[in-house]
Amino acid sequence: MNKVRSGFVVAAATLLTLSLSSCSMLYPHWGATDFPTDGPTSTSTSVPTPTNSASPTQSSVPVQAAKVQLMQVQVDASAGVIDVIAQITNVSEDGGSCTITVVSGSTSKQQTVRAESNVDTTQCFPMELGLTGLTSGTGTVTVTYKSAGYVGSSLSQAITIP
Repeated sequence: MNKVRSGFVVAAATLLTLSLSSCSMLYPHWGATDFPTDGPTSTSTSVPTPTNSASPTQSSVPVQAAKVQLMQVQVDASAGVIDVIAQITNVSEDGGSCTITVVSGSTSKQQTVRAESNVDTTQCFPMELGLTGLTSGTGTVTVTYKSAGYVGSSLSQAITIP
């Protein structure tokens, strides 16, 4: 019985050794490439050296249109606030900001919050704007997004201000 057990152990050890040694066959250039990372990576590109000229010019990055979508607009009369959730559907980036603008009669109020990347969109941090100072009746809510490369506004949504 001991002879069978030791033969099984030897066979198992041999099989394990062979299977682990074949890993190099699956990935023959071990260490030649970087391991995957959890976050986004940046790449560097060469920047042209400026030349002397009579009139200096500024290089600017073209700004693209941001598609801002209002996901939720809710007037909470008991809390005295307007809650808004918005996203930018055509870009996923950090570093931008979202500004909510509520217009009621001749009164306008604004609040600006940060925005951050979310898988394939950019999410505005939840926005909450107080009703104090706004005229009762029909008003509008608009969210504007701005970053280094994108600018855009949502369609205005009508709300009833108590």
